[in-house]
Amino acid sequence: MSDIQFVISEQPEELALAAQLIDGRDDNAHPLDHQVFFDSRAVILAKTLKGEIVGCAAIKAGKGTVGELGYLVVSSHYRRQGIAQGLTQKRIEVAKALGISILYATIRAENTSSQANLLKAGFQFWRDYLSIRGTGNTVGWYYLALSANVDAEAIMLSLVGDRIQTV
Repeated sequence: MSDIQFVISEQPEELALAAQLIDGRDDNAHPLDHQVFFDSRAVILAKTLKGEIVGCAAIKAGKGTVGELGYLVVSSHYRRQGIAQGLTQKRIEVAKALGISILYATIRAENTSSQANLLKAGFQFWRDYLSIRGTGNTVGWYYLALSANVDAEAIMLSLVGDRIQTV
């Protein structure tokens, strides 16, 4: 994986290419809202030494000390090479630099690769909830405290709102 670079990008052309990569993903996720993606706090790209974008991930839009991870996609030709893990590690580094004290992510129950990626990076599983999109999907919530004095339980409870927890 030494031939892959993980870089923050704010360049509109690169963000558009990253959005195309997300749009072409091979799962059944909901369509990407491009403007919401472009407004992310940070977009990390995985690029080959020739500059080809082969993966992307973001810390979604928001303010304050809580950050949400999302939009992680790796081109099918580059999977199983540690790129997703590299994107997650880079997002953790960037989050610390931005002063974020806790990161969280929501992962559909069937997405075992993303679950494993987060757990390997030190995230903790919190709870499962039903999707608010009415799909009937179960969504797992994960978090990583980046500071010592974080009340993860209180923060996570504030984030889930009135979602229905599964048993």
